[in-house]
Amino acid sequence: MRKQNITNGIVKSPYLWRVTVIMVACTLIYYLPIIAGLVGGVTVQGMLNLPHNFYGIDFYALVFFAPVVYTAYVLGVRPAVVTAIIAALLLIPYSLWIDLYPNALFKPTAFVIILSAVGAVVAMLQKSDEQKRRYVRELKCLYGIGKVAEECGSLDRFLASAVALISEAIRSPGASKVRIVVRDEVFQSPDFKESADMVGEDLLVGGEVLGRIEMHSLRNHSHLKDSGHLIQTLAERISSAIHQIELEQSLRVYYEQLEDIVEKRTRDLEEAKEKLIRSERLAAVGELASGVGHELRNPLNVIRNCAYLLHMALAERDNSEEDLNTLKMLDRQIDIANRIVTDLLDFTRIKPPSKKRVDLNGLVRESLSWVQMPEGMKVTADLNGDTAQVRTDAEQVGRAFANIISNAVQAMNGKGELKINAGTADEMAWVSFRDNGCGIPEENLEKIFEPLFTTKPKGIGLGLAITKRLVEQNSGTIEVASQVKKGTTFTVRLPVKK
Repeated sequence: MRKQNITNGIVKSPYLWRVTVIMVACTLIYYLPIIAGLVGGVTVQGMLNLPHNFYGIDFYALVFFAPVVYTAYVLGVRPAVVTAIIAALLLIPYSLWIDLYPNALFKPTAFVIILSAVGAVVAMLQKSDEQKRRYVRELKCLYGIGKVAEECGSLDRFLASAVALISEAIRSPGASKVRIVVRDEVFQSPDFKESADMVGEDLLVGGEVLGRIEMHSLRNHSHLKDSGHLIQTLAERISSAIHQIELEQSLRVYYEQLEDIVEKRTRDLEEAKEKLIRSERLAAVGELASGVGHELRNPLNVIRNCAYLLHMALAERDNSEEDLNTLKMLDRQIDIANRIVTDLLDFTRIKPPSKKRVDLNGLVRESLSWVQMPEGMKVTADLNGDTAQVRTDAEQVGRAFANIISNAVQAMNGKGELKINAGTADEMAWVSFRDNGCGIPEENLEKIFEPLFTTKPKGIGLGLAITKRLVEQNSGTIEVASQVKKGTTFTVRLPVKK
């Protein structure tokens, strides 16, 4: 049975036709003198016969070393011995009928022994050399897989690279294909085809079968029989790499999730801190309003009355214009102080809104009348469109509009243009106030509605905080957009009455 397998291996080998051609060529060379004699060249035959027995050596027989050595190199020892026997059989006719001398069979027998010995030596040297080359390829393959596992963060990229590296390490990559299956994902060599001649190994991680690695031979190559140890080593190395990559991916996902959690907790802490600071500010404002507001209002009224009396007295006596201007300046400062006190009291005692049906355009016009406009101010109010009806507290929303208009006047230092527009969108009525004043820096936009925040030399930073509370109490929203040195736009949105 074993001999039959060897014979089948030789017959199915792709190198068989090459050995046959070489053997036929050697036979023609060996019998060349006889062929020359048959065609009538007696003289030529005599000359060609000389190498058959040149000082007792048959030089023509040496050509049979070529097929034996070639067979030993590509197929191994046993096919080389078979080739040597065939060569000896080809020598026997010449020894029996042409080269007549006692013990004629001795020469072919000795030649078979010599050819077999040479073939065995060549085969062993070739096998040793091929084994060394195979070990080098396998070591390079294992090293490459380890390096790719360290550099690749993606499991798909690693497995695709592993298939390419293993294909390069196989002795006949064109005739052998590789396939790796991991969790129903398939990675395989180009033009992969399944074959009955294959070796495979399961990919195990912690006792769990993740997949399988397989090598398929398309031409029934015997080298797969020697790949058992390689396939086991590859399976262990790839399984370990898969485990490592999946751990790294899990750690990366956990790290990203941890970053998100930390970022969210940080935002929550910042918001809680801001709420605490805002509460402390509100408490401080409440204490200040209750403790100082009422106490300042009466002295301010007394000072205003005294200033009025002085102004009347000086006007009757025809005093200088400078004295009168001084009294006017005193009166303006009293107004500023009184407004601060009013803001303090208003901030802590805003009442629940008394909502009624209100004409929004009319409310804007009324709010404009509450603010004294400098001579250098220009107001453009586009309020001639459809009148929006809202259900709101006219007094509270009007105060909010007036505060926004006053801020615009202050931002433009009494010189500039204020554009007011109104309209409806998405069941909300809106009013925008756009000035071309100094604008608000981006870093301050989120702070302008906080109590006690101000960038003005006068005031305590309650105007916009009160405005925001008034608007939100009436189910509205307030938005701000600003560019430094170009201006600011405040937009108030209120629900339309249905």
